[in-house]
Amino acid sequence: MSAEGHQIKLILELLEAFEKSTTGDLPKEIADCIREHGIIAVGASFAPIPGAATIGNAANVWAMYARINSKIGVEFSTNILKSVASGIIANLSAYAVGLTIGEGLKFLPGVGTLVGAAIDAAILYALTVTSAYIYIKALTAMAKKKLTSEDALGAEVERVLNEDKEEIKAIMKEAKKSYKNNN
Repeated sequence: MSAEGHQIKLILELLEAFEKSTTGDLPKEIADCIREHGIIAVGASFAPIPGAATIGNAANVWAMYARINSKIGVEFSTNILKSVASGIIANLSAYAVGLTIGEGLKFLPGVGTLVGAAIDAAILYALTVTSAYIYIKALTAMAKKKLTSEDALGAEVERVLNEDKEEIKAIMKEAKKSYKNNN
């Protein structure tokens, strides 16, 4: 299944779990939100300062989670969103060895910066899309289990990360491929 197909399927499950309408514009709005933040991640990759793209994308992912929450009417404190975002990004960093290469190349002015940005762009796009997948799965599980605490969200994120490792790898791969095919 394509990365976009996974997104739509997960978004519909999320909306059903939160007893929201799966018809109308809301599923598309959430999918567009994920896509927009993927594009922001690509833009962040062109920051010429080594490490700036990674830091910028961490804030981008956190903002994406806040927007998704807003669209479905779920409120979490800023602290829980930051800790969930950093937890997901830390866990996904194992999939992003190439990000280190891209960031390292930025130490070489000119061509190194451009090549580093090109490497970072695909990886940061894939990390953003995959982060959305993990977050949506965790939110869906929370709603289905009727869990209400912010700690429960962190536990669901950990569960998704541990139980869905192969699917996460496949989504990362598909998202990179999708980015490369569209650019």
